[in-house]
Parts: sequence; C-alpha cells; structure tokens
Amino acid sequence: MSVYQPEMGNQPARISLIAIPSKQEIRQKNLFSVSEIKMYWHTTGSYLAVRVDRYTKTKKSTYTGFELFRVNERECPMEVLELENKSEKIVAFAWEPKGHRFAIIHGDGPRPDITFYTMQDKLGRVKKLGTLKGKSANQLYWSPQGKNIILAGLKSLNGQLEFFNVDEFETMATTEHFMCTDVDWDPTGRYVSTS
Repeated sequence: MSVYQPEMGNQPARISLIAIPSKQEIRQKNLFSVSEIKMYWHTTGSYLAVRVDRYTKTKKSTYTGFELFRVNERECPMEVLELENKSEKIVAFAWEPKGHRFAIIHGDGPRPDITFYTMQDKLGRVKKLGTLKGKSANQLYWSPQGKNIILAGLKSLNGQLEFFNVDEFETMATTEHFMCTDVDWDPTGRYVSTS
C-alpha cells in the first residue's frame, strides 16, 4: 500500500510503502516544496511511479519529476526521473500491463511529445527508449498484452487514434473517431472499442 502525508509546518511531505497485512514500512521518501502528488501502480504491483509537482524557489511556478519504486526488489530501490525540460506539463502517464515499460505524454499546446521508458536496462536502471515529437494525443491506452499502445487524442482533440508498436517503434495505423471520449481494449488485446 502506498500512503502520502502532505507537508505540515516544518515537516516534509512523505511517501510510505507499507506491506499488508504485516503493516511494516518497506520504504519511505521525504519530499519538500510539494504542490501535488499522483501515484501510478503497475498492474502487477512490481513498480510504483509517483508524479511529484514541486514549487520552484520563488513559489510562482511548478516543475515535475517522478519517484520510481521497484517494490519487489530487495530493499525497494528508488530512482528519480526528471524530464529534460522540467517545466513541461505532464499530460498522461501509463504503465505497460504485462511488461516493464511506461509512457509519458508531456509538453504544452495541442501537440505534446510522448516518451517511452523501460525499468529494465542492463544496469537495472530506468532507460529512455525514445520520444515521439508533436503527437495529437492526451491519453495512453496500452494493450492488455503489452507491446502495442493507442496514442489517443480524445474530446477536444477530435478522436485522433494512433496505434503504435513500441517493440518496433513504429506506427501501425491511424484513424479518427470524431469526438471520441472513451477507448477500451478487450482482454485478449485483439480488439478495441471506442465511444
């Protein structure tokens, strides 16, 4: 279980990972100048990504970073991931359901960038796989089997759908469902429904 305790006076914000049912704290991380936190668990429970929006020193703007926890490894190692441009807005984050990769949509404006990462490089660290520049997307939908992802531009982006193969790093197909609001894969990863 992951728990977030906000900053109180001089006490920093804190993220704790707690084992259930023993209630033993596995790992904790103190954070300062926190504006907002979002937690993203991998479907297998192997990884936890914590998106941390922090205030700059002037407290007039924020920047974003990720705290990545490897929950199933010894002593629950943690890494910090910061985008090249820390001030970019994070639009969406999604884990590959049966794998070790994740994707982030980041940037300002109607055509943000999408960057893919893996948690399993040769040294056991987070590694950037590549970036797709200027995509009309605001949501990410991984196939339940992994490998394929839909880069979806829903609602205000008029239902742009790009089917992308992350293994080959290539677009398989693009289509449009005007004013689409929802995308769902079937459990086999063979079919997609939109509405």
